[in-house]
Order: sequence, then structure tokens, then C-alpha cells
Amino acid sequence: MKTKLLLDQVISDDSSQVLLRSKLRAVSRRMGFKDAMRERIELVCNEIVTNQLKYADRHGLIQIWEQSSSEFTALDLFALDFGPGIPNLSAALQDGYTTSGTMGKGLGAVQRLSSECEFYTLPRGMARDSPWHGMAVWARFHVGNKPSPRRFQCGHYVRAYRDDVYNGDCICVRPDGPGIRWLHADGLGHGKEAAEVLIGADEVLDETTPLDGALQNLSHRLRGGRGAVAMACGIDFDTRRLGICGVGDMAAFLICNGERRVLNFSPGVLGHEHRSFEMVELPFPQQALFVTASDGLRRNWSLSTFPGLWRLHPQLIALLLGNVITRNNDDKSILVIRATPIKGEESGQEY
Repeated sequence: MKTKLLLDQVISDDSSQVLLRSKLRAVSRRMGFKDAMRERIELVCNEIVTNQLKYADRHGLIQIWEQSSSEFTALDLFALDFGPGIPNLSAALQDGYTTSGTMGKGLGAVQRLSSECEFYTLPRGMARDSPWHGMAVWARFHVGNKPSPRRFQCGHYVRAYRDDVYNGDCICVRPDGPGIRWLHADGLGHGKEAAEVLIGADEVLDETTPLDGALQNLSHRLRGGRGAVAMACGIDFDTRRLGICGVGDMAAFLICNGERRVLNFSPGVLGHEHRSFEMVELPFPQQALFVTASDGLRRNWSLSTFPGLWRLHPQLIALLLGNVITRNNDDKSILVIRATPIKGEESGQEY
């Protein structure tokens, strides 16, 4: 899966829409969207901007992301504002609901016109330990048909320091029989030299090498260079087991049944001195949520920091965390994954 930020636009007045609309039209044309879908994308964007200008004290932003994998290509719109939030979101999603005398079809139109979408709001004063309040909207548009349902949902946030061309963080995801495995790595420092450290790192993540062996192979490749910290993870959806091993300052969080478990790794640097890798295996039931991140993600948050967020699509979760609780002095990368229920099964999980 590759994710690329194409535009990060502050929405402070009506003129903010000029660059946004121009960029959106150029991107949707380049990506190959048909005219009807390009019109839908622009309508959704207009609704989101209108709501930010009207309700969020003109303190908001909209991002355009390009998402691509072997299964699909999509354009994501992500809107985040710092307004008062919506006390009753379920009511606001119904056509006809309005607090400003309009027709009240904005959020409902976003739902109807998007291939996938999700909404999250945190009204001011609801969570005292949260660094943010307001409204977040994620809308995805697929180029071509929407892909078939998978046994998991996945979300990514990868952004270079100062939006540089080079990013020292990388996430490499590969299918693995009845599951998936991925390598999440952070080259020391940032910029071109940090990015070059991890060129070809995905080659260690094959279907036969154990996760700890993959990290050991990566450590051999990095000898004599700058080095990196990393974790290798795998999920088997048949056995519902999660495996993970890592080294250095990386973060992993398992969220299940209303609890957040933090997984830490032994100190060290791949390519230099580090301890032997310790494999950890954990149950990964349906609807459990797993988050991996580089040190660009702050650690001073809990489930109550964003109440209700953890039930939503992993892509919205990744984008919200990436924009709200990351450091601004380093590269950033977050992966969020959830096992989805198989047809006929009930999850029974709580968040």
C-alpha cells in the first residue's frame, strides 16, 4: 500500500477554495476518474468546505491523499476542523437537520456520493485530556469498482518532515496466506540519507522467513550505515493470532475490549548493537484494533482521549492521530489495522 499527501490546505476564508478546487480537478483527471465521479468528488469537497466555513470559526484544513495498492487506487479527502464539534452526530447525518436555517443535506450528501466515508466529532469539553475538539470527515473515492470485502480494514498515515520528498519512515505490507505481514521501519534521522537506508527493505519480508529472521536479515543489510529501528508484524486471520518483534524506539498498541495494551521493544539500532529479537504472540479477535507507529507519534494518549473513535474505519483513525498527536520535528508513520467479522459471525468487541 502506498499513500501520498498531495495537498494540505488551510480553510480560513472563501478564497481558500480556489487552490483546493484547482488541485482537486487536476488530481482527479490524472488519476483517471470519469466525469461523473469527478463531479461527485467536487460536490463532496464543496460541502465539507462550506461546513467548515459556517460552523468551525474558519479554523480547519482539508487534505488530498492518493492511495494505491495491488487491489485498488483511490483518492481520499480528509477534513479536520477545530470548531465546537457536533453534540448529536447521528441527527446531523439525517437529511433536513440544520442549525443554521439551510436545507440540512450536507453530511448526508457526503455519505451518498462517496465510495466510503466516516465521520468523527469531539464536542468541546467532552474529553478534558484531548488536545483537539471539532469535526473530522474522511471520504474515499475509488478509481473503478470498489474492491471486494477483505478480512481486514487498514489505514495508513505516512508524512515526511516538512513534507520533504524523502521520508525516512516506511511501511511495507505483504499478503501471507490467510493473513498479512508488514515491516514498519524508521531510518535514523530524516531526509534523503534516512530514506536511502531503507531502500529495498521490503525484500526481507518474504513468505517463508520468520518475523525475527526478517529483522535479523535487515540488520545485516544495514551494517556499516546509519541504521534504523523497526518492527516486523504478522496476523493470521484463521487462527486469530498476532505476532510481533522489534527493536528500538517504535510503538505498538493493541486495542481490544475497552483496553489499550502498549508493546515496547528492547533498545538498540539495526545495523549496529542491539539485543536479540523477542517474539511476542497475542490473540487478535474479530474487531480488535492494532496500531504501529514510529516515534513521530506521541505516546501520551489513551482511549478516553478520543472517545468513540476506535469503532471507526482505520483510515480515519490513522489520519486523525497523524494530524493531532504527532511531533512536528521528525518523519511520521502510522498503520492501523482491524480484523473484520467473517459473514455470519458477531464480534462482541467493545472500545
